[in-house]
Amino acid sequence: MYHVRDARGEELDKLARISERVLKEAPTYTGMRFDLDKTANMIAGAILKQKGWFLRIIARDEDNEPVGGLICVCVDSTFGPDKIAYDITIMLDQEHRGKCLKQLIQIIEEYKAWAIAEGAKVVKMGVSSGLSINGASMFFERLGFARIGAMHGFVVGE
Repeated sequence: MYHVRDARGEELDKLARISERVLKEAPTYTGMRFDLDKTANMIAGAILKQKGWFLRIIARDEDNEPVGGLICVCVDSTFGPDKIAYDITIMLDQEHRGKCLKQLIQIIEEYKAWAIAEGAKVVKMGVSSGLSINGASMFFERLGFARIGAMHGFVVGE
């Protein structure tokens, strides 16, 4: 079983490594270099609850070890002072996917409440990784997110 909690500083490397494994699976990012230090710095800011950053993790009950989490940000929109919240990544080790759905839903609901408290006018969840696009989209729609657009990409060199 699993539970949701805040991340701790000593888990920084572990969480960065989970992000690395997830991104290596993602068709969108497979040709891109991964920077462990840059990722760890981003996660550190979220762990320290720097203004505008959200991070909650899912941990195993048996040993309290993190297996994944959700990192989000809330920032001023590009075109004005209103805020927009969006997810940076859902990082979840492959072996735990589908086993901690209740906890993932809990984290997403916490993210929505946090974003509203931060003053967000729009709260977004998306799939830019290329992983489980349709399944993730249906999951987000069941949680109250409406499809508001589509993302398209051009991978240079292909």
